[in-house]
Amino acid sequence: MVVTVIAALSLPLAAQAPAQAAPDVAAGTAAWTPEIYPLYSGERVWARNVSSANRNAALLACSAASGIACVSAGQGDGNHSVFHLFRCETRSLSNFIDALAVRNNQTGQAQVHFWGPRYSVKIPADGRITTVPDYATYDFTNLDIC
Repeated sequence: MVVTVIAALSLPLAAQAPAQAAPDVAAGTAAWTPEIYPLYSGERVWARNVSSANRNAALLACSAASGIACVSAGQGDGNHSVFHLFRCETRSLSNFIDALAVRNNQTGQAQVHFWGPRYSVKIPADGRITTVPDYATYDFTNLDIC
């Protein structure tokens, strides 16, 4: 028993630690998945993993029909999620952290309204693509299409 204790104490500390896998550097940048809840009947995630170069084209295609608002949020890896929305309801947001862009192609005076504890942004129904600063996007917790 004395020999076992001496042998255990003489091993370097690293040799006693459990084996751990090396970090997977090839896995790339950490990403997240933006979500809007709830999505009502007929609404959907139009696309995921849209490149930054193709984001505006995806927003235009998503909101081509009159009465549609499309929202794109960054995923943290250079890609974007695009949401197809039209129902006048309030929703909750999660993982809306950066690269928010909106095309509001609704009719009349309908606005896309984002808000959180500190910031609020209303985007008019003018058919243009509007971007929102990251500091405000990170604060948003709610969205209303109306």
